[in-house]
Amino acid sequence: MSWSDIVLGSVGAIAIAATVVLSVFLVWSTVTTNSEYKQEERHWLQLRGHARHAEAEVLGLARPPGQLTKRSRHGAGMTATELRLAWRDERGELRQATVRTFIDEDLLSTFVRGSKVHVLYSDAEPPMVAIDRDRTQVEIPSTTAA
Repeated sequence: MSWSDIVLGSVGAIAIAATVVLSVFLVWSTVTTNSEYKQEERHWLQLRGHARHAEAEVLGLARPPGQLTKRSRHGAGMTATELRLAWRDERGELRQATVRTFIDEDLLSTFVRGSKVHVLYSDAEPPMVAIDRDRTQVEIPSTTAA
């Protein structure tokens, strides 16, 4: 075995190891980011029966740098968004929260600054906040059948 065979074998092994490490990192990063934006829907399911209701004003709308999108269960393109929301609780105090969620690309224009959305929130500090999907549409269904 010559020294060139050893060098080429070592370089190949290093390249394969680097590819595996990079692939694992990319998959881990995608799964973590996706989970972060899906968490709002899980919060909605938790809060749905016993949370406080409010109408919130959208203070700002942003998209993550990677332009994360996914297919919805209805086949539409869903875009990861970050909404900055403000609402008044039942005592009249102004509350604010940032909600990260997926919104149908065709509905993004309904979440512009100044628009109103219905939210559910908990009494915890900081509050658990979710868009009230029963009152504010975030996804266009593929059928009108119930």
